[in-house]
Amino acid sequence: MTEEDPDTAQNSVDQATRQIREDILAGRIAPGARLKTAELAKRLGFSTMPLREALRKLEGEGLVEIEPNRGATVRQLDRAYITDLFELNTELRIFAVRRGMAALTLERIRELEALVIKYRAQIAAGEDLAAIETNRSFNVRLVTFGGNREALRVFQRGWDTIFAFRRGYGYGTGRRQVMAEEMNLLIDALKRQDAPAAEAILRMQNAAMMEDLVSRIASEE
Repeated sequence: MTEEDPDTAQNSVDQATRQIREDILAGRIAPGARLKTAELAKRLGFSTMPLREALRKLEGEGLVEIEPNRGATVRQLDRAYITDLFELNTELRIFAVRRGMAALTLERIRELEALVIKYRAQIAAGEDLAAIETNRSFNVRLVTFGGNREALRVFQRGWDTIFAFRRGYGYGTGRRQVMAEEMNLLIDALKRQDAPAAEAILRMQNAAMMEDLVSRIASEE
């Protein structure tokens, strides 16, 4: 019997984590529900080993609670959880902007501008998932410019959760168009080397995004 390739095993863990995360955030697995590896294995088509690792990863993200003699359960996705998640996401972007502003180049500004153009085109074409991915690319590049790899790692992990929320609940009317405007305002602030203005824009966006998501979730309850 040969050992499973490490890359294949990790890919299985990542896929299982992503699927369970999206099921939780889209409401397909209810808060408080037990997450039994045997049942998950049958439904998702993974062996129990990557599923156990996936549940441990989701525990680290705060989506799952694992207790002795009780196993894994889905935590309550309340407003406090959403607020904490978005607040951390925003603080990491602000940190990156302040840290990386002095190192901004014209090429980097043009890269961000190109992503906004791409994002607007995808919205107009109704390519919702592609637009979410482009929004992710924009913000990942923003954090990357800050030059702190650990901040980028934490940011990307949080963004995976936000991405799953958005796939499940979408956006309110007009929110995506406003996001494109917010991106352009942020780029203008970066061009002026205006850190306070950039921070204000990111905080304004955070508040609007959080309220939009909370209202979307409430409308489907």
